[in-house]
Amino acid sequence: MARGQGDAGHSLRVHGSWLTVAPDGVPLGEHGWKLHVSARPSTFPALAEALLPVLLAERCHFKLARSDTALTRINGGRESPAAVGKAVTVYPERRRVRDLGLALARLLRGHEGPRVLSDRRVADDAPVYYRYGPFTTRWSAGPRGDLGIRIPGPDGRSFDAVATLEYRQPPWVTDPFGGDAEPDRPDARGDPNDPAGPEGAGETLGGRFRLLKGIYRAAHGNVFRARDTRSGRRVIVKQARAHVGEGRMGDARTRLRNERRALTACGGLDGVPEFLDHFAHGPDEFLVTPDVGAVNLLDHVRTRGTPPPEAFTRLAFELAATVAALHRRGVLMRDITPRNVVLGGRRAFLVDFGLAALDGVHLPGGTPGFSPPAQLRGEPPTPGDDCFALGMTLAFAVTGLTPVAAPVTRELARQRALQTLAPPHGAAPGHVVGAVGALLDADEERATAALATLAAGRWPTGRNGPGPRPLPAVPPLPREPAAALAERVLELLLAGVEAHGDGGGAQDIGAVDGSVYSGSAGIGLELLHHTDRPGVPEALRALAWHASAATRRVPLAEGLFAGTTGIALFLARAAAAGFEAPDAAPGAPGAPHDDIFGGAAGRGLGALLLADVTGDPAHLAAAREAADALMARDEPLLGVERETGFAPGAGLDPTFGHAHGLAGIVDFLTGLAARTGDPEVGWAAAVRSWRLARRTADLAALAAGPSAVPVAASWCQGMAGAASALAHAHAVLDEPELGRAAELAGDVCAAWVPRMENLSQCCGVAGVGGALLDLAHLSGAERYRAAAERAARHLVARSFGPDHAPELIAPGSQDAPLSFGMGYAGVLTFLRGLMSSGAPGAPLSASAARGPLRGPGHRWDLAPLTAPRPAPPAARRPPGSSAAPSTGA
Repeated sequence: MARGQGDAGHSLRVHGSWLTVAPDGVPLGEHGWKLHVSARPSTFPALAEALLPVLLAERCHFKLARSDTALTRINGGRESPAAVGKAVTVYPERRRVRDLGLALARLLRGHEGPRVLSDRRVADDAPVYYRYGPFTTRWSAGPRGDLGIRIPGPDGRSFDAVATLEYRQPPWVTDPFGGDAEPDRPDARGDPNDPAGPEGAGETLGGRFRLLKGIYRAAHGNVFRARDTRSGRRVIVKQARAHVGEGRMGDARTRLRNERRALTACGGLDGVPEFLDHFAHGPDEFLVTPDVGAVNLLDHVRTRGTPPPEAFTRLAFELAATVAALHRRGVLMRDITPRNVVLGGRRAFLVDFGLAALDGVHLPGGTPGFSPPAQLRGEPPTPGDDCFALGMTLAFAVTGLTPVAAPVTRELARQRALQTLAPPHGAAPGHVVGAVGALLDADEERATAALATLAAGRWPTGRNGPGPRPLPAVPPLPREPAAALAERVLELLLAGVEAHGDGGGAQDIGAVDGSVYSGSAGIGLELLHHTDRPGVPEALRALAWHASAATRRVPLAEGLFAGTTGIALFLARAAAAGFEAPDAAPGAPGAPHDDIFGGAAGRGLGALLLADVTGDPAHLAAAREAADALMARDEPLLGVERETGFAPGAGLDPTFGHAHGLAGIVDFLTGLAARTGDPEVGWAAAVRSWRLARRTADLAALAAGPSAVPVAASWCQGMAGAASALAHAHAVLDEPELGRAAELAGDVCAAWVPRMENLSQCCGVAGVGGALLDLAHLSGAERYRAAAERAARHLVARSFGPDHAPELIAPGSQDAPLSFGMGYAGVLTFLRGLMSSGAPGAPLSASAARGPLRGPGHRWDLAPLTAPRPAPPAARRPPGSSAAPSTGA
């Protein structure tokens, strides 16, 4: 259609889901007011037929969904919730924004489409919207070195230009249609066609339900806590927005109507909220149920820990009884997940019946990991679907681990769940392993028999359960998986390097990210250890070019993990290894922070490591200059706060960790002291090491407690980063108490490994494993190496591939799957360290710098330090008290 109505004065380009139309000779600005036209897939051709002649005559740039199939995917909201409704995007000239917007609203009056939540509406009766945003992708580095799409302002400030689920505008522009939002703040005016608004507090819907607080926000509709003004009762109000997620079975409103149907059929059942009301408000619909509890199982486990054995048993029996009762009513719930289990004061409730099957009718969908593969493929529903989902939900309640969510076979999903539960890797009691194994069984008779037994308040056994064996057979994890796993990870890493460099042009962050943390330099630093592998030299040449070019595509500041310092280190090491490596562009002055990620400590450590590569004394001088900046302040200047938003017992303090806190500063100063023997630097390292040891003792007790969160054990913010820094400080300063503090942190980390979902260097298993290797290397304690080997086995247990071909990162699950900080390169760093007794495990640790750890001129009198000693390791507790406490096996 676009080609047929176009002329020789326009060019067309197809990319991804979009068809872009550009008038010849008309430049496209970098940013400005843009118009969005919303449409439904079924009416999109008619709308486009009316719209295209106007836009072509306007001679402005625009893009539109390339097909109704592409628009269906966009309006589904799963890939990009803020993109819902954006069937057409128009980039008008500045002087034409208002006139063109009003003209399009007149032209399209009466057309329907999903609401565009990031925008304001030009007119209430037309699907034409507007917002100020980028016309072309312009990446820039933020204050901490992170790359983002930002619009520079005339006063030096910048505006985060990524669309969200609420309207925002830069402070220096004026709304061309007369709106009055506070600049750079969420729109307080709201959309008259979306009375619930982004937060909803204060609105009254359905004539009686006064919204109190928004508790969940999504493209398909928000969920609110509210009060019934007639009865005073607390209720939940769920919104379904018109035309969102539209397909052959309807849209989000269809799912809401299906939920009403299921709740009505389940009236009076324990554990199911009663249906209260269902009404329309404008084009949207709302469902009202009682407020049955303040927290769901997902949030409870992540903020307060897994339930103790008695509470877990009660939860299992209650949920099974509810599911069995649903089945007797002819209802299959089809979306049992921890998020949909609400823990009320009296009992647990199942909520969100939008996918429920009843009387032969059901809607497609499910939650990956919790729904069985057959359900996600769209096969007819069976009671076994709910048994499978219940089994995965109970496994989560025991371990705190969500199931492997990537596409897997049912048997592999079951195997991975049982491996995290059963000894020797897991530590769940036998009756729990048996019950979960039976619920997950592909034999539906066994699964439903197990459900019936649990519903009757008993654990399935060989006598009263689904089969002759109380425990399912659980394939053991490989005992020493590091070598095979490293080979597989390297294979995956090499396969993805080419795509990393040309992953979609300037719009893709991979095309402009050359950093150590998430970009090409971090991948290259690891691949330099594998140059004998076919394909690696070619990959390194490509990564060196990419990293160097990235410093010219996006202005960067100096910084180790997120700046030019780390890129320069990679290029210098590549050149030293014989590869042609262009220089990095000079970085701007670094962030005014002291941390190791992008601040002074990182710039100093980078200079120290560059001195080892090049032998240039100027780098040592730069390292000392960074140390002087750190030593000039009694308290470090950090870009993070202690407050995290987690519960007080979370055991988390970002100002403590390695990436943005004290541990990274200690590591750099210790490394510089060891390298130079400078007594002033040594003293500064000692003072800060003792502070870190004291803080470690305080946080370790919390990080080992039942309310701790997994990131409390991480390299970036938690115990792993402290363990490495303190072990290094102990080796340099020869202070036994620092060694004991390191071991305290390391023991907490080791106990956390079987409960960690994140597998990365930064926040997960690989980073913890690296710290355990540092402790093993610097202390000689064999238990830390054994713990690191358990961490490698845990990687296999969390793989969504078979043991002979594991895969650790699901496609599309993150922006940097190959990276050092979040992806395969960092995992490979850990595995390489595990296979080499001499390699440091922590990422870019100062312990890797050359020079003696101790010797003449490298000893300092620490007698004046009177700081209290950290608590001994015996004071720790294993993380959580649950039905499956970790044994560290």
